[in-house]
Amino acid sequence: MRLFGAVNYLPNLGLGAWVFWILNSGIGEETGWRGFALPRLQRNRSALSATLILAVVWVIWHVPFFFYLPNYMLLGAAMFPFFAIGIVAGAIILTWLYNSTGGSILMVTLWHGALNFVTASEAGTGTVAAVVSILIIIWGVAVAIIFKPTKLSTKEKHVV
Repeated sequence: MRLFGAVNYLPNLGLGAWVFWILNSGIGEETGWRGFALPRLQRNRSALSATLILAVVWVIWHVPFFFYLPNYMLLGAAMFPFFAIGIVAGAIILTWLYNSTGGSILMVTLWHGALNFVTASEAGTGTVAAVVSILIIIWGVAVAIIFKPTKLSTKEKHVV
């Protein structure tokens, strides 16, 4: 359990690692991805189309990590297509969360931080990485089917 707070390139922060990921990936990425890009992309597109466009950019954003972050390097090039599918599914979940909360950056930030708390820790390799990825893919597909591509939510798309 203590490995969940161990970020690959920092001392073990315990639960403080979640705060680190909220500040780093959560606020750092989600302010741009969901706070800026998604509402603009959703203006003239379905939520799913906007999400897929954003997901392609998000996959490209993560490519450099495969060259220097241990958890990504362990995946290797052969796993990159599966990683990309996981990113797309995660983007669908985040759009669902964003639209369902009326455009809450806080909620997507907390979710992103929690995900990275698990996947970027020393515990987030092997079986843990596989199980988390599978669950995210299943969840993302379920969201797309249940909430439909137009809004990916029971509420209206949040647009700017």
